[in-house]
Amino acid sequence: MKNQIRTTVVSLLIIAVFFTYITPFVVAEVEAGDPSKTDPGGPSDNQQQGMGNNTGHMGGPGGNQTGDQNQSGPGEPGYGDKNETTKDHNQYNYQTREMTIIGEGNSTRIRSQYRNNNTEETFEFYFNIDNAPLLQLSYIPTSQAFFQLPHFSLVIEQLLEYIDINANGKYDRNDVVLSTLVMSNATFANITYTNSTTPEGKTITILETHTLDTLFSIVIYVAREHTSLFNTILTPEEIKIDFNIVGYPFVNQTSQLALITVVETPFSITPEQTTSDEQKGRANQESGLNISSGAHRGFFSWANGATIDNLSRPVNVTVLTETEQTFTGDTQETMTQTQVIFSYPRGDVISHDPKIGVLDILQDIFPAVLQFEYLSALYVIACIVSATVFYGVIRFRKRH
Repeated sequence: MKNQIRTTVVSLLIIAVFFTYITPFVVAEVEAGDPSKTDPGGPSDNQQQGMGNNTGHMGGPGGNQTGDQNQSGPGEPGYGDKNETTKDHNQYNYQTREMTIIGEGNSTRIRSQYRNNNTEETFEFYFNIDNAPLLQLSYIPTSQAFFQLPHFSLVIEQLLEYIDINANGKYDRNDVVLSTLVMSNATFANITYTNSTTPEGKTITILETHTLDTLFSIVIYVAREHTSLFNTILTPEEIKIDFNIVGYPFVNQTSQLALITVVETPFSITPEQTTSDEQKGRANQESGLNISSGAHRGFFSWANGATIDNLSRPVNVTVLTETEQTFTGDTQETMTQTQVIFSYPRGDVISHDPKIGVLDILQDIFPAVLQFEYLSALYVIACIVSATVFYGVIRFRKRH
């Protein structure tokens, strides 16, 4: 009996000590990873309220919007057309995050590194306009590595005008194509870079490029911390993209437009009606693709609606997947290509906002159940049980 009591007491003491040391560590992780701990502000109600004055804080790679001069706001470096770097560094109690943006006229690299004690994870967004606009998400083995592990690529392939033969509101193979804008044949202006301050006082870097006739433009938003942006919360693990179509020269009065994009990856692609950002309360009314490997998960998601001539209208999306097998000697490689076709209602000004990003980085290493409230409760219970057992043992010994 005495041995059993002693064993119980020792076990409870070990549990109490364990929670004493582990609780602060997990609290730091929760505070670093939970946007509710770091960003009490909710998403803005409309697009005009989501950002501050874009021209008031010029800086970062590229200088001003025209790219002809090298201007910068107070305290912000201007880079012109040279390959320069701007860094942002945030440190939590047990975790460090660093973001580096390397900008040029035709390409941009946005590298984020998360380090937790001796464990680190680094990923990179790459944007290039030399050919058809390309966005690539890669994982990097170490922060000093010179090679990447491409996870998936997103190519903005073409914009086409079509007649909706079966009137289903989306582009199908049998619809009649009237005109096209093939992105690889178009010339895009050099990427410009602007730093803008949100109403919350947080900085967002805005990248923009467009065809020379400004018919089609791409705007990319990069946040260095959880930030309310328009009707969503943007995190450092993702970038927001705006596709803007202005004044398309329709050749038919009843036609409409479709934007064809292609996702290419060696990993599995799973369509999702509810995105991870929706599940976390960061966004509403999104759909997307989950792109998973054995160790990493990336995503390409999009809003279910677009702004058409200042009105919110639904977007019909077609997802077509093909898998190719290639053989090099005895090595077999599988590559999945998925066409994501956005079909927009007819309009003169069309704006749609997808996102790409990563999931399961170091800040999400602990499951939700191991949050501070649960650990604190278990810690208190362990202490109470230990104290009760000690009191019982003392009384037992005194009686015998």
